[in-house]
Amino acid sequence: MYRVKDRAVERDVSECVGELLDQAMDLTARFLTDRAEMSASAGYAVNRVCREGPLRLTTLAAKEGISQPSMTQLIKRLERQDLVTRLADPEDGRAALIGITRRGQEVIDERKRLRRERLTELMGTLTPEEENALWLAARVAFPVLRRLITNAELPMDDAMDTTMDTAVEAQSAEQRKVLG
Repeated sequence: MYRVKDRAVERDVSECVGELLDQAMDLTARFLTDRAEMSASAGYAVNRVCREGPLRLTTLAAKEGISQPSMTQLIKRLERQDLVTRLADPEDGRAALIGITRRGQEVIDERKRLRRERLTELMGTLTPEEENALWLAARVAFPVLRRLITNAELPMDDAMDTTMDTAVEAQSAEQRKVLG
């Protein structure tokens, strides 16, 4: 397995990937996302609850990188809009979990549909070769990006252990292919 050793190359890789992610975020935020109905922080919180299932408010605040009082205010607004609801925590009767409502799921699904529709229109401005290159790059990058997201949510030591385990598994799989 190839691992970047040279610090200059490592910085270049980080700069290139970082710039790609910055540009993708900018494209999504400024051109693909409908910002009229929901703030970015509200959208991120509702998306996380939708993806990860019911979460404690403190956990949601920590994962979103905002204070618990700010998250409490945001959740109250989202509850009034019927996007999220509080649920009993089966592990602790005194605590509540924040879950997505049917309306919240519908809003998330509609926002995603609209982003895909806008992206399809925008991709119509590309040449067939550019569109194919982007599609192939996305197919390669998607599982790697999912892994980065998973690792980002782990403590760094656990993420490094996961990286080493995956490297060993990949090397073993490669050896099995070679050895037949």
